[in-house]
Amino acid sequence: MNKVFSMAMLASLGLSAPTFAQSSNLPFKLVLGDDAATVKAKLKADMDPEPMARNPALPAGAFDVNKGKTFIHLRTKGVWVFFDRDGKSETIRLDAPFSGDVKGVKLGDDDKKLVAALGKPITKPGSAFLTMTAYKYVWDDSAYVDFDLNEDGVQYIFIHK
Repeated sequence: MNKVFSMAMLASLGLSAPTFAQSSNLPFKLVLGDDAATVKAKLKADMDPEPMARNPALPAGAFDVNKGKTFIHLRTKGVWVFFDRDGKSETIRLDAPFSGDVKGVKLGDDDKKLVAALGKPITKPGSAFLTMTAYKYVWDDSAYVDFDLNEDGVQYIFIHK
């Protein structure tokens, strides 16, 4: 089994080594597709999902892609879980102060460390937001992992379907 999270990180998220081993190297895969109650139980979170805000840049009357979507943000752990309109988890975001690693890559690692650990991304690194470069990798047969970097290294990690 690849060492993706430290045992302390697994314990802090309420996940055990057997649960970790049953997933594809990352316990968060277990929450993709789960409802909010299941996610809250697995992450030992006691907050309810918050509604996603409408993008203020959208013109009046424009379709709001965030309408009906929600999220849980564990601010002290740097973990976000985003839910679709049906209340099923669809994306995991990791950012500061997340201190674990994903497939051997940590927040702050530069592009050289990323490519050394995971090889070439499946798509040419491209723009993610205005100041970020996104590197996309296959996570498993049902998910991807994206690493968003700027001049300070990896800033965000997204696990999504």
